[in-house]
Amino acid sequence: MPKRILVVDDDPNIRRLVSLALTEDTPYEVSDVSSAEAALLHISRQPVDLLFTDVRMPGMSGIELIQRVRQLDPGTAVVVFTISPDNLSPQLKTELQIDYVLTKPATAEQLRLAATTLLDPIKPAAASRSEAPAGETSGSSRFSQRLAMLRSRQPAQSASTGSSSVAMRLTPHQSGHSGRSYSEAQLERMRQSLKDLALAPDVQCAILADMSGLVLSHWSRRRDINVTVVAALAAGNTLALAEIGRHLGQQRPGHLVIHEGQDQNIIMASVDDLILLLAIGANASLGWARIAALRACEEMARIAHSA
Repeated sequence: MPKRILVVDDDPNIRRLVSLALTEDTPYEVSDVSSAEAALLHISRQPVDLLFTDVRMPGMSGIELIQRVRQLDPGTAVVVFTISPDNLSPQLKTELQIDYVLTKPATAEQLRLAATTLLDPIKPAAASRSEAPAGETSGSSRFSQRLAMLRSRQPAQSASTGSSSVAMRLTPHQSGHSGRSYSEAQLERMRQSLKDLALAPDVQCAILADMSGLVLSHWSRRRDINVTVVAALAAGNTLALAEIGRHLGQQRPGHLVIHEGQDQNIIMASVDDLILLLAIGANASLGWARIAALRACEEMARIAHSA
């Protein structure tokens, strides 16, 4: 399977140039998006091996994006390209585990060298290099540590590939709880189950998310819905209602919330650390939606706990 790279920049010209540089005579699969929010959605649906991101973008910044990506998968390689590299302090680069900082405009050779070194650490051309790409000091301890780690880890990765490999790793949203991970097979079963539910004629939108607000899968008849924001709000609402119930003496938190509107109804069901949100037409049966949402959410939970 080819290594996946995601390029994030609000400037379409920069995205095009970087994508061209990373796909010319390389085996990589390169995608690009125009915002950090779109990047999180992309990664939630298809994890990447390497993230190229700008720092200053409308909405969520590149720094916030890296923080979220580190929560999803600490092993993702990260390259930052910016016109102001001096604004990134050594402490911040260490905290975010940034592998490279490239100064805009970076040359195609610099971009490819960064990608090759991080994604193909045992490749002779990369291993023989004694210097980091321009924009990163040649004595960078972070660079050296990352390269050494990848080289030592390469055989183990090759030996453990298979259907059970981790495709998405989540950090705990509460202290004292262990994180969770899903294989590609589990995610595909979740997507298929959500698709089966979403094909019902009354369903306008269906979103499956983790309690942390991360989108695991979604389907919508509309293209103007920001599912990343909706999932985050649904997670916050679910946690808030559970806290309200606790203060009111509720022994066990509820698993279903229905919000009736004039043009559509919204149903949110939660099981374990999963949230399922459905938007259905105002004339659709709430009884059917309630049962369908709870059953689907329970099915997702069974998939999540399966081997």
